[in-house]
Amino acid sequence: MAGYVRQSSAEIADTLTINAVDLNNEFDALVSAFNNGSGNVAGHKHDGTAANGPVIALIGDSGVATPLNKILIDSTNHHLEFNVNVSGSSVEQLKIQDGKIVPTTTNDIDLGTSTLQFKDAYFDGNVTLDGLVIGSATAITDVDTDLSSVSGSDNTVASAKAIKTYVDAQVGGSDLDFSGDSGGSQSIDLDSQSLSLTGGTGINTTGSAQTMTFAIDTGVVVDKTTAQTLTNKTLTTPTIASITNGGTVTIPSGADTLVARTSTDTLENKTLSTPTLTSPVINTAISGTAFKDEDNMSSNSATAVASQQSIKAYVDTQVATVPTGDITAVVAGTGLSGGGTSGSVTLNAEVSAASTNTFTNKTIDADGTGNNITNIENANIKSAAAIDATKIADGSVTSAEFQYINSLSSNAQDQIDLKAPLASPALTGNPTAPTQSAGDNSTKLATTAYVDNSQAARDQLSEMTDVTLSGLADANYFIYDNSASKWKNKAISGAITSNKEGVTTLASGIDATKIADGSVTSTEFQYINSLSSNAQTQLDAKQATIDSSNRLNANLIHDGSVDNTEFGYLNGVTSAIQTQIDTKAGAGFAVAMAIAL
Repeated sequence: MAGYVRQSSAEIADTLTINAVDLNNEFDALVSAFNNGSGNVAGHKHDGTAANGPVIALIGDSGVATPLNKILIDSTNHHLEFNVNVSGSSVEQLKIQDGKIVPTTTNDIDLGTSTLQFKDAYFDGNVTLDGLVIGSATAITDVDTDLSSVSGSDNTVASAKAIKTYVDAQVGGSDLDFSGDSGGSQSIDLDSQSLSLTGGTGINTTGSAQTMTFAIDTGVVVDKTTAQTLTNKTLTTPTIASITNGGTVTIPSGADTLVARTSTDTLENKTLSTPTLTSPVINTAISGTAFKDEDNMSSNSATAVASQQSIKAYVDTQVATVPTGDITAVVAGTGLSGGGTSGSVTLNAEVSAASTNTFTNKTIDADGTGNNITNIENANIKSAAAIDATKIADGSVTSAEFQYINSLSSNAQDQIDLKAPLASPALTGNPTAPTQSAGDNSTKLATTAYVDNSQAARDQLSEMTDVTLSGLADANYFIYDNSASKWKNKAISGAITSNKEGVTTLASGIDATKIADGSVTSTEFQYINSLSSNAQTQLDAKQATIDSSNRLNANLIHDGSVDNTEFGYLNGVTSAIQTQIDTKAGAGFAVAMAIAL
């Protein structure tokens, strides 16, 4: 290896005693050989020479024989290939080749995510897309060039020419037809007349630029936020957020409606937050997450209550494990003598100056007064002794450093010679490295994935070279024209108009079916125009039903001149009243007949 010269080859040999200084000299020489040195000119380079080792052709997961995440250098095809761990297998994702960053599988690699996005994109060429998503809108998949027949979904945009052709055909010399709740159909000549919008009862209008704003007159109409005083109003099932002093609120007296402070009530399905219960009476059963019925008390909770049965079962189990009865004998165990079966009993330890004993897990202070340890043989040192490595040779190697040789499978120097230096390594095979963030302009290592991503972005942006901006007025939206296979500058207008500065204006007279779920037509929506107050409140004040229990007053029929009593006279009539009257004699005829008789 370049820069390395053996230091103690004569001292490190079979049958010889190896001193720490000999090993330290060899290790110091190795460290010096691998040291980068001044100016990055020294050290082990892996530059392909015999002295510096072969070029590294693979960069992969550290510490494994078969890395799953790796960068391979394909010298035959002139590729840099990038593999990642997919479900335990190394799967090639993309490769960098001459002028291209290419995914291994089509339609498989994303550029960014919904949360980790690239900032700006610049292309010099065409960008071919299956769909273009702007904000949260539906993906645009095509450009309509003829608005006489368009897509039924919001997945296309119209070209400027198509919009102009369609608008010119619609508005040129035509009238605007409209109608209100009353007054019949009306029209406006768009070439010579203007439309005025006025508010009805409780509705004010304010015009500004191209916008007409309709506002409720809170002096006439009740709204949701303005503080207003209501007189002679009935609130059906209202929700009252707060009640202030100064008024009177009448509440039902029945216990089925409200819980009174002093009454006795039964509550069902109620949750009491941090209640204080004074002398509570609990009947039947207790339930809830804080009530535990566990014979083994497994929850061990300081905030839960145990059932009577579980407490008894737990105590019975624990008591059963306690031995019962009297001690009948004391028996001497290992290392002890004595014992007995009655009276006072003495146990003696069988350890003396002359005895031979085996100690387990004992510490002998060799430095203590009168203490010394002699005649320790190699066979008497067990692996469990874990002798500190600093007690070997000159003591400069720690136990942690000594342990590094535990996993060596062959000569350490031979393995070190095969590694690349940290400074200016000459790598061979397929080395891997972390992929840097897009746009990172530093001295970090650029992987093929980084280059591939950058090239893909440039290839996509390069497809916009055929876009022509003749002025600021043209810079509205870039729309891809499939028929012309190029990007064009387009403006969006109609019900929604957006200018080049990104300002969007909602035109007046928008179709009501574009509001909410689209089920209300413009005609139906216009019915609220003449409402003077809340529609539901007005409906609630009307007669709900007409039946045997809710009869209609007769004075509500026709002109109201017939009351209920008069209307009741019809009850016994069996045929047309006028016909029956016409068949009767008049009052004068009856008098004349009486005189004649």
